[in-house]
Amino acid sequence: MNLRKYAIITRVSLSNAIAYRASTLSRFCFYTLFIYVFMSLWRAIYQEGSVHGYSYTQIVWYLIMTEFIAFSSGTNIFSSMNDDVKSGSIAYQIGRPTHYVFYQFANSMGQVILNLAAFGILAAALGFLFVGPMTTFQIAGLLPLIISITLGILLNFFLLMLIGLSAFVLEDNFALFLIYQKATFMLGMFLPVEFLPVWLQPVAKSLPFSYIYWAPARIFVNYTPEIALELIPRQFIWVSCAVAATLLCYRLCARRLQVNGG
Repeated sequence: MNLRKYAIITRVSLSNAIAYRASTLSRFCFYTLFIYVFMSLWRAIYQEGSVHGYSYTQIVWYLIMTEFIAFSSGTNIFSSMNDDVKSGSIAYQIGRPTHYVFYQFANSMGQVILNLAAFGILAAALGFLFVGPMTTFQIAGLLPLIISITLGILLNFFLLMLIGLSAFVLEDNFALFLIYQKATFMLGMFLPVEFLPVWLQPVAKSLPFSYIYWAPARIFVNYTPEIALELIPRQFIWVSCAVAATLLCYRLCARRLQVNGG
């Protein structure tokens, strides 16, 4: 695989994302409003002190981290792939001298890179403004945190791509997308897994959804080497499974498309 051409695609995508940055600015406002509203909600909940081992400062930073990942990894890959499959334009894209899956990945990474830089600055500013520094953060956890965030973004991307490819089989796969959104929202984005009922926690930890948001945020707010060694390998396994499933699904769907004449 020629990595240079995919690097060029990412660079062009980044240039386009910078040129059309008005949407990023509008999402800044939404991000800030979201954090403020839920910070106020958690303040009311935390009148009695810590909850499940999370202090108020930690839970606000947890929310800031999960939303940072959500806004940074936000791409239109699901709707884009849905449109490609349903309109039939994917038949023309398959003929390009690039692999469709890796082309979509490289094309989306430009927006993701811009989002990481922009929302990273905003997230840090809001955290210090609203609750001050998080004293539990350790510099030793910086590298594991970066690795975990990267794996979380990759897992989210390839799961969305897999759902997008399901349009080959399902007439309307939007319901799958909504289920995925709600699963990630409840299993890590808004609530730490530790806040779930005891019987549900093992279930949540055995599904990929928690490893998109909960794992990086958990490492960030309460880093220990043991937590990193427990969560990062699980993230890597789920990312590997998601990539393999996406490539297999694409291969089967592309073969079906070619057999049926496009």
